[in-house]
Amino acid sequence: MLKEISNDGKVLGVTVLDIQDLPGEESVVVLLNYMEMGNGPVRNLVKLRHCGETVWVADLPDTGPRECYVSMDLSGAGQVFANTWNGYRVAIDSETGRVLGSKFTK
Repeated sequence: MLKEISNDGKVLGVTVLDIQDLPGEESVVVLLNYMEMGNGPVRNLVKLRHCGETVWVADLPDTGPRECYVSMDLSGAGQVFANTWNGYRVAIDSETGRVLGSKFTK
């Protein structure tokens, strides 16, 4: 688990909403509190090595000017999925943070 969470529950200066270990890696995916990061779009999903090094900040789908991630989950194989403010379910490449695809769910 990531050792770089400050005493006030923040990573990169922002409150952590969710953190999940990537299977078979020395890394975690962290969902940061978008409300602390401005009006958007807000790239608030990051992959960090356990030592605290940032690997990537996930891209957002091109779905609106106020987009951000509101939740995330990982498949058993380590595939990263996230849900956005505007109602999209997004598949994210766990190696690069790029959007692999999205589907409107609202």
